[in-house]
Amino acid sequence: MAESGDIEWIDEPGRTIPVWRETEVLVCGGGAGGVAAAVAAARNGARVLMIERDTTLGGTGPRSFVTEYHQAFFTGGIMKEVIERLRAVGGADPDLEDGHFAVPFDPEILKFVLAEIVEGAGVEVLTRTWVTDAIIEDGAVKGVIIENKGGRQAILADIVIDATGDADIAARAGAPMQDYNPPQPMVMLFQIGGVDYTRSQDRKGRTELVKAAKDAGLLSDDLYLDNFSNFGIAPSTREGQMGYIYGVRVLRRDPYDADDLTDAEIRAREGVRAFIPFLRTVPGFEQAFLIKAAPMIGVRDSRRILGDYTLTREDILGGIFHPDDIFKRYHRLPDTPGFVRHPTDGSETTAAFREKLAKSTMVTSVFGVPYGCLLPQTLENLLVAGKTVSMSYEAHSRCRQIPDCMAFGQAAGTAAALACRHGVSLRKVDIEELQALLIAQGQNLADGAIDITKAKLHNMVQD
Repeated sequence: MAESGDIEWIDEPGRTIPVWRETEVLVCGGGAGGVAAAVAAARNGARVLMIERDTTLGGTGPRSFVTEYHQAFFTGGIMKEVIERLRAVGGADPDLEDGHFAVPFDPEILKFVLAEIVEGAGVEVLTRTWVTDAIIEDGAVKGVIIENKGGRQAILADIVIDATGDADIAARAGAPMQDYNPPQPMVMLFQIGGVDYTRSQDRKGRTELVKAAKDAGLLSDDLYLDNFSNFGIAPSTREGQMGYIYGVRVLRRDPYDADDLTDAEIRAREGVRAFIPFLRTVPGFEQAFLIKAAPMIGVRDSRRILGDYTLTREDILGGIFHPDDIFKRYHRLPDTPGFVRHPTDGSETTAAFREKLAKSTMVTSVFGVPYGCLLPQTLENLLVAGKTVSMSYEAHSRCRQIPDCMAFGQAAGTAAALACRHGVSLRKVDIEELQALLIAQGQNLADGAIDITKAKLHNMVQD
């Protein structure tokens, strides 16, 4: 038998693949962007099927325990609806003032909220299903190939929305991508019990304790941040003395490389276990115990398509609006060329980074995100929603949060429904009609929709 190193290719014989379903709008991925896309398309009259590789909806919220919506109060539409529903059932603080940087939430309650919204919109959902290829005909995406318990099958659709989080459909369809940049660090949050919330809020003291532990060799600098945060503080989690700890990271790993992703998951979970003894030395966490590490590592950065328009740092800092804007975004970050909040080398924990940050000028702006960011060049019938839309590296680090992904998704779903309704291509969708529908659905596109005087200032909250 030949050694594995002698075999470079395996010929796969051709076979006939059954068409499992045909639909108007097919949403691939049930994370934040996918849920918003599916709900928006269905509410605007389209027949929608959403497929998800996991068993629950919501993506990084319930699966990676990224349990805070950052700058969510300045995103309307479906994002606002989700927050209101969470507040109504104890999954988010009903008394938190509008304008706060973060809205913490309970990820278990979020699962129920998203399921109710999706079911109420009439979206058909298929879970435990992977997309393995795109079906292309004359430069247009006609559907996808899937794998699940039923085997290898095809789904055909008038419009496909790529909400996979890694632009998997676009990549398999041959869409051009932005130039490669080493991805920002992945993060592994974990759920704990036994939190004393009357004594656990001193962030400055935590920084000193983490530094001392690193100096003593108890915590490694490459695997841990210089502080840690307790995410997801909602009425339900506080009552149960639970929290979601953010402090473990993995550097220099690509999320679409299977070896890198596997290694990141393993190293991060080892880091969680090693962090618990240190955590019990921190005031308010003396009785803390591990409930579980996140089922899925948190991925900040991945592929980004090259779209009809690429959002840039200059768009953001300059507060630029565009004729085809699909939502407006509040921004407050340093005016520093090359700045990203979480550099791939982990240097955010260094004194040099903090010194550079201290000398930077903080810029506050409101800018628009155009529809062209969702449209991959050279392809028809395909929209991209989520953190993989067309943005430069610097712009992406400033416009990739979960509320952004939901806004991208809501716009993509609404545009897809309009294309189906009028029998036109995605690039022929009437922008004024699209914008009017988004405004009617609560999206913050109207003049004066974002009042930055209500923003509660923050000091570079780690996200």
